[in-house]
Amino acid sequence: MTDPTIARHTQLGLTHDQLTRALYGMMLSRAVDDRLWLLSRQGKAHFVITAAGHEAAQFGCAWAINAGHDYVVPYYRDMALSLALGQSALDLLSHALGKQGDPASGGRQMYGHFSSRRLRIVSGSSSVGSHPIHAVGLALAFRAKGETDIAAITFFGEGATAEGAWHEAINVAGIHQLPVVFVCENNQYAISVHQSKEVPVPDVATKAAGYGMPGVIVDGNDIFAVYAAAREAMQRARTGGGPTLLECKTYRLRPHSNADNDMKYRTAEEVESWRQRDPIRRLSAYLLEHGLSTEADITTLQTHAQAEVDQATQLADQAPFPSPSTLFDHLYGE
Repeated sequence: MTDPTIARHTQLGLTHDQLTRALYGMMLSRAVDDRLWLLSRQGKAHFVITAAGHEAAQFGCAWAINAGHDYVVPYYRDMALSLALGQSALDLLSHALGKQGDPASGGRQMYGHFSSRRLRIVSGSSSVGSHPIHAVGLALAFRAKGETDIAAITFFGEGATAEGAWHEAINVAGIHQLPVVFVCENNQYAISVHQSKEVPVPDVATKAAGYGMPGVIVDGNDIFAVYAAAREAMQRARTGGGPTLLECKTYRLRPHSNADNDMKYRTAEEVESWRQRDPIRRLSAYLLEHGLSTEADITTLQTHAQAEVDQATQLADQAPFPSPSTLFDHLYGE
């Protein structure tokens, strides 16, 4: 049992510096979010899916990942995760604007296909729910090559769990007890379809029992709860204990994408009630409550995050588009 007299970050072995860097990263992600929304309205970013509201789920999991060693297969809403693992605001803005410096594809891929060979971030598929198969394939490769102390982790929304490919992935992982962690960022809506019409059970994690693995449910807006669960799941996978299905209950604070009108299927009151649980606000309050930061410290972090995004936007906007001569690079086996 945990000791309520000891601060949660201390119990989890997290330092003041880690908390401050996480808060800055979450603020940076939100600032990139805000900028992408504006750029989409200007016609510069043609398609945008943001991470607003999901930051604690993604940063909490990132703390449990050995970046550059473990393999990560994200989904299209994992912008904050990419930042937490080591990508930059410039990387993401270059990606969104389709510029030559985009590390994911050199400006050739639709937004949301985050990837980095250096960080072992593997690009997901456009077909919803199909990329967990890639994570399972990686985990099976670890087994075939005799690799140990390594895991794959993949992310998806609750809507993906209604797709056949998702079931195939989690089924194979369960049969072979592979070193892979499945993370459901459950924000209650598969675009405009509420979870109650998409998933026949209130908790996605209950599906885990049918596939021979633990199912864990956490408050996805509580970075400490997410980290504790993700750390246990990743350690279990790395040490031969098999897969885990982790469900992070969260909420997206913006429409599904810049092409979506969320007021057609949810109320302003519902969105506002979740804004009161904003993960950035919650972590800021924790730092203040425990005397780890002052209001001035937090304001300074926000100012620096905004300045970083301003500079990254300018650089990405001025950067060249990929040369037409590269149009057929990496196609047809070349």
